[in-house]
Amino acid sequence: MEKKMKKQFAIAASLLMLLVSCSESDLPEDYVAVSNKILAIRIQEPEVRPGDTVSMKLLVSGKDMEQDSSIPVTWTIGSEDADYYHQEEIPYHQEFQIEIPSDIPVGETFVDVPVFASIIIDNKLLSSLKRFRVTNNPVGMNPKISEIQADWKSGNDFHTETIEAGETITIDHTVGNIAFSVNTIELPQGANDQLVYKWYFTTSKNSDGMLEVNDDIEKIEEILGSGSHAAEFRQSVLISLYGENGEESFQKGTYDVYVVIRDNASESNDRSEDRLGTDFYYFTLDVID
Repeated sequence: MEKKMKKQFAIAASLLMLLVSCSESDLPEDYVAVSNKILAIRIQEPEVRPGDTVSMKLLVSGKDMEQDSSIPVTWTIGSEDADYYHQEEIPYHQEFQIEIPSDIPVGETFVDVPVFASIIIDNKLLSSLKRFRVTNNPVGMNPKISEIQADWKSGNDFHTETIEAGETITIDHTVGNIAFSVNTIELPQGANDQLVYKWYFTTSKNSDGMLEVNDDIEKIEEILGSGSHAAEFRQSVLISLYGENGEESFQKGTYDVYVVIRDNASESNDRSEDRLGTDFYYFTLDVID
């Protein structure tokens, strides 16, 4: 593939120096996403063939971050001193697509290609590094989220609703806790060794409200059933709408919710964390009187 103009190379080179402090592995430890942070880069598949067209998408959190934003994202694929290099700027809300050269020299092994994405929000630079593998025998696959399931109790009645990406779910003050669970598409055996989950929530966009993860086992089992588990690092999470331990005031507000899942291979002899399969999902929770 013909090399693109490198008018932004000087900027990209300086950005690369910041990877230690801004890489994808430097994720926020707290599940409350207040300031803007890169939560993940999703690459169509972690392993592809020469000649494939690959799509990529960035996920940025933050209570003022709109997922339909047109803020430009600079994508840098490969490196100048390697067999492949491409740089392009596209709006945040769009998927970035690129065709892998059919003549990229993978031979009987593979080539790991770095992907560097950067975005500037409110004069703050955010950047992240990920990799995908080009091979004639791709095996690795992304986990695939099909939907989010919401479960809650209002009075004596239990409710279940599915949430599509980007949708808004509305809950009122009669609900003390609401559970969200990730449903995934079943993949071939061995495609994902062990999925790792991470939930994030913004503070309210229009109030002082803040969501709290409820780890009370009785409340979890009341909503999700006996023997269920829920936490910000599990497939399901239980959220209190009345603050910590349900003992505070009603947390009215509008919140963005994100979940990122990764394939954490149990045997990683030839894999590094930044090139394992990834998927993510986001939606809005509207908590009203």
